[in-house]
Amino acid sequence: MKRILIGLMMVAALSMTTAPGANAAHDGFGLGIHGGYGESEDADSGSPLAGIHLAWNLTPWLGIVAMGDYKFEEDVTKFDSDFTVTSYPISGMARLYLPISSFSPYIAAGVQYRVISYGGDLFDNAEIDDSDNAFGWLAGAGAEFNLGTSKGLFFEGRWESFDPEQDVDNAVEDLENLSYDQWSAIGGLTFYFK
Repeated sequence: MKRILIGLMMVAALSMTTAPGANAAHDGFGLGIHGGYGESEDADSGSPLAGIHLAWNLTPWLGIVAMGDYKFEEDVTKFDSDFTVTSYPISGMARLYLPISSFSPYIAAGVQYRVISYGGDLFDNAEIDDSDNAFGWLAGAGAEFNLGTSKGLFFEGRWESFDPEQDVDNAVEDLENLSYDQWSAIGGLTFYFK
């Protein structure tokens, strides 16, 4: 997945220097919903995510997006007992739209604050704080398609990296060695207001 994201970013950067024309990204402020799928590096399998977003396109080539998500439970079998992770990421990113008139490819980068909640058999009988949080970063690429004068549809792939403290009152040895870096594929609908 990392290779795909790097390839998309390189294609987007090349398009930016070679494809003059009008940009199809909407102007102004937008509100929308999105969903997708993501997988953490040490999870057995990924899980769906759903959320809302605010988009503000400052110019035809630059936009700012804020997202709030709920990432459903992921299973981790690195331990003898059942162990799950649920997370609540809040992201802020800049999108650099590329000048292609039929749609608006973009590259994106930003910061993320993530609250994670641990669960499973490991925590059933323990009276400990089973949550954690951390700041991290994200980078990705995507495209936005016009669906008329006030709607846009976007698809995005991105890599998210963050490193929570993971001490959990020393209840689980080697918890600090888990990686929560992850890839995500997201699609969403934005309603724009001018």
